[in-house]
Amino acid sequence: MDSSILLKIAKKYKTPVYVYDEERIRKNFRDYLLAFRSRYPKTKVYYALKANTNLAILRLLRQEGACADVVSGGELKAALKAGFDGKDIIYSNNAKTIEEINQAIKSGAILNIDSMDELNRIHEIAKTKNKKTPISFRVNPSIDPKTHPKISTGMKDSKFGIHIENNLAFKAYRFAAELETVEIKGVHMHIGSQITDIKPFLEATDKLMEFVKKLEAELEIRLEYIDIGGGLGINYEGGDVPTPDELAAELVQVLERWSHRTGYEPQLWLEPGRYVVGNAGILLCEAQSVKETPYKNYINLDCGFNTLLRPAMYGSYHKIANLSAKENNRNYDVVGNICESGDILGSNRSLPETKAGDILAIYDVGAYGFSMSSQYNSRPRPPEVLVWGHSAELIREREDLNDLFNKQNIPDDLL
Repeated sequence: MDSSILLKIAKKYKTPVYVYDEERIRKNFRDYLLAFRSRYPKTKVYYALKANTNLAILRLLRQEGACADVVSGGELKAALKAGFDGKDIIYSNNAKTIEEINQAIKSGAILNIDSMDELNRIHEIAKTKNKKTPISFRVNPSIDPKTHPKISTGMKDSKFGIHIENNLAFKAYRFAAELETVEIKGVHMHIGSQITDIKPFLEATDKLMEFVKKLEAELEIRLEYIDIGGGLGINYEGGDVPTPDELAAELVQVLERWSHRTGYEPQLWLEPGRYVVGNAGILLCEAQSVKETPYKNYINLDCGFNTLLRPAMYGSYHKIANLSAKENNRNYDVVGNICESGDILGSNRSLPETKAGDILAIYDVGAYGFSMSSQYNSRPRPPEVLVWGHSAELIREREDLNDLFNKQNIPDDLL
């Protein structure tokens, strides 16, 4: 987005403020879908709501033909509110509550099961319904995705999924096949996030298809779909990152080899989140002060890890630019306003000489930005703005101080 537009948005809506590029979101989704569907027509793309749950963004993705991957009752409600049909929603979560299971069954969503305990819980609830509940199992392929440990989700010691090893996933399918309350639809895996190497995807898919073959050969279970999850990374700081086209070219070859061997061509489901919205978001902040010390120079912003958690949580890199100045570059640590030493948004950044009142832009925050924000230090969450061309629309209002306390109560005996 042009800096002049961003400066106008900062002036109108104040800072901090999240800004999203609608055109880029649409293009990212189309590129992802086309990369796979052009090679494998039986492809469906389920947008991972956890990346960004704003209703306006969900609505425009629904217009583009997206289905929805949700992980909570709140995300399920958001998807339904944005116009997704229940049959186009997959509900994946490793600790579904009774209330959430009931919500999912009522909506018609597919329940993606994470454990045998969960299957038993779903079975008991489904007994009270008049129809079979569609299910799949999340399996753990024990594959290292070569990404940050906190977002590696398909390794043998991960909390997610039922392991393919030791026949655990096989036994789960065998048990479910005997139940009259559920209808087995597919199989699911998700090995991690921000993955920048194609090889783990290929290894995991090959292992998944071997498992699918075993289900058909030994249990006569032919699945409608395989869901390989999401996880494809984006380019935060330069370097080579595979494109959806590059991933699709190799992954579809794996599927075609299995199809030739077995005569079986399941639907392919994918769950991108970061790739769709990540590079479409910018966080605008204002420098409140600039501090020089004998050791470092600091730019103190009006936002912190309550607004953008990723740098503090993962050590993540985000490009930062000063939109108000262009000359006399100096090195700064760009830090937030939260009372934690770890509230650093960018270390040792070369930026134009900065002064209080300058507007800074933090890039590639469309995924896991607002959705991971909080009210820590009793700071209200920022607004969100959607841009199309030269038009900007407020799609979430800024919280105010009253929003911090509206749900709180002081007992009478303390008054």
